[in-house]
Amino acid sequence: MSVVDPKLILIVEDYEDDAKLLQLLLASGGVFNPVRTALSAEDAMIYLAGVAPFSNRTVHPLPAVIFVDLKLPGMDGFGLLRWVKTHPELKGTFIVVLSAAGDLMSVQTAYDLGANSFLTKPCREADIENLVAGYPDFWIRAQRIPLTPASQPEPPPTSQPEG
Repeated sequence: MSVVDPKLILIVEDYEDDAKLLQLLLASGGVFNPVRTALSAEDAMIYLAGVAPFSNRTVHPLPAVIFVDLKLPGMDGFGLLRWVKTHPELKGTFIVVLSAAGDLMSVQTAYDLGANSFLTKPCREADIENLVAGYPDFWIRAQRIPLTPASQPEPPPTSQPEG
């Protein structure tokens, strides 16, 4: 049985510091989805396939969003995208490709393989904000608190005695 967490993000990034930086960037942009990290395409496939120790889908649900770095050890991000494309249970997953090289060939290949968005590393807060604004259904957003108090309704007029 495939259980999808409608807000879980899987970050596939071989550098833990880059994965943490992306998490901080998401949080600073007001995104508070739960996040899991895979350090290789192979690790991501094990998680996504539900292979032990990830077989309990209640504890390890399928993600709604996957961030994939193209440059990974072993199988690269394109290979992972090809693999994801062959798994129907991942069809509705929102996929964001990350790459230090934003060359046209890489961008086109990523989209051809099913990516929904492509961000050039290092990502900026504006990139995340645009992504979230463009695809709002995938994110848990913090409630924005207005800096000024909401206008108060005027009290009802009091009746003055005639006189």
